[in-house]
Amino acid sequence: SGPTVRGEPIAPASRSLGPSGVEEQGGVCCTLQEKGLEAAPPGLADDASFCEETPRHGREEPEETPCGAVAQKASSGRRLSNSSVESLGFGFGMGMSGSTAQRSFLGRVVRSLPFESFMSACILANCVTVGVWAHQLVTSDFSPEVERFTEALEHSFVAIFLVELLLKVKVYGCGMFKPGSPNNRSNFVDMMLVLVTGLLFTWVVPLCALIFGFDSSAGAFKTLTVLRTVRLARLVRVFQRSPLFREAWMLIRGLGDSSRTLLWTCLVVFLVTYVFAIVGLATLVTELQATRQREIDAADAATIDELLLLLGGLDRLMAALVQVLLGDSFHAFTAQIQRFIWWSWVYFYTYISIAVVVLMNLVTAIIVENAMEVSKADHDHMASEKESKRKKDLSRLRKLFKSLDTDGGGTLSWDEFKSSFDDPDMARQWMVLDFQQEDCEELFRLLDDGDGEITIAEFMEALSRMTGAAQAKDVFRMQKTLEKVQFAIDATAARQAMKR
Repeated sequence: SGPTVRGEPIAPASRSLGPSGVEEQGGVCCTLQEKGLEAAPPGLADDASFCEETPRHGREEPEETPCGAVAQKASSGRRLSNSSVESLGFGFGMGMSGSTAQRSFLGRVVRSLPFESFMSACILANCVTVGVWAHQLVTSDFSPEVERFTEALEHSFVAIFLVELLLKVKVYGCGMFKPGSPNNRSNFVDMMLVLVTGLLFTWVVPLCALIFGFDSSAGAFKTLTVLRTVRLARLVRVFQRSPLFREAWMLIRGLGDSSRTLLWTCLVVFLVTYVFAIVGLATLVTELQATRQREIDAADAATIDELLLLLGGLDRLMAALVQVLLGDSFHAFTAQIQRFIWWSWVYFYTYISIAVVVLMNLVTAIIVENAMEVSKADHDHMASEKESKRKKDLSRLRKLFKSLDTDGGGTLSWDEFKSSFDDPDMARQWMVLDFQQEDCEELFRLLDDGDGEITIAEFMEALSRMTGAAQAKDVFRMQKTLEKVQFAIDATAARQAMKR
């Protein structure tokens, strides 16, 4: 018979290939390479311990989830894999390749957060050296020693980035760089930045220049290295994975969620400014030109000429209105215009009322509202934390059950269960779950459904509900006691009914 939860059989979960590229079957995960696919799943590989503890495809070890939650495995896995960071930054090798590479020490190192943090720090430092080079391009503030030092750092960073690229190819294969999915496209862009701006322009081109005698120190070859600063987007990955940078991640997430609002804001501001510029050309500028044609003193004529130079054209007047929109010292020229056109204040303050007071404040309110909603309901982050905790709990309980099942029969007898409390190592594991030796007999009665043996389903369901604060254990103990009392009452009532 198959596994049961609270006496009811669990139907085998159907196999389905989730959007992350992982076959989800009651916790049995298969890599894409085993299924003949190319995309790299970014989510599940973050928890290396879970992937190592989870049985591979083809083994007859179905995962028993607590409280009969087998059917929820696929949905929670998909929610974790489709992390929102994929839409803002680079995923960079969070997929799974062959099982051998993935289980290796090298694979665990490449997938780890410290490795990603170190590479992000190198990218950040490389951007500093690029900034020093860009500053030196137009000035001469740095000494030759500083230039040689930054040049040596540049070569060191190129070497580090190439080593990282080779490690990722070793662990994940070349499939993760095929631009077939959004995550793979970001990996492809990162690879091209390393190969083109690093290997090609830093090593290959200077070497060819040395051999063939052309100058590679200036021009497009050197200028294109500034594209390497685009790799700063990889910091998003670290921000999303590390609780230390949660606030920074929320800012980046809010920027991404407000992108549509910002786009439409620019369009609406442009339209409003365009309309007011047309009206201004037909009224203010034409009036200034008419005033200039009349006989006025030389000082006023020079002032009008400056105003016409500032406002005389659709593009110029739109630029002046943007200056008004930003509050950038616009009173200097509006006061001069009012000397010659007394009603010009109506024009400018109407624009301020619509574009600044109403429109910009409305946009600010929309952006703040979106940011608050994201902050209160960060579903991806909460789902990731919940899924990670659930995986660790299941893995710990599965390890404990296998340690207790000394005969390998798939069930725990009273002797096996009791002996675990006598063993010092196993007793320490029970203490981690807040169970003492005096709880042994009572705990067995609570876990057992009456047949004298404990299945893995009964074990994982009950312990996953009992682990935690003392109140949780007390509630569960009371629940089981009430169930037994209710069963006794029903049995007594049935016997009395039969006697009648």
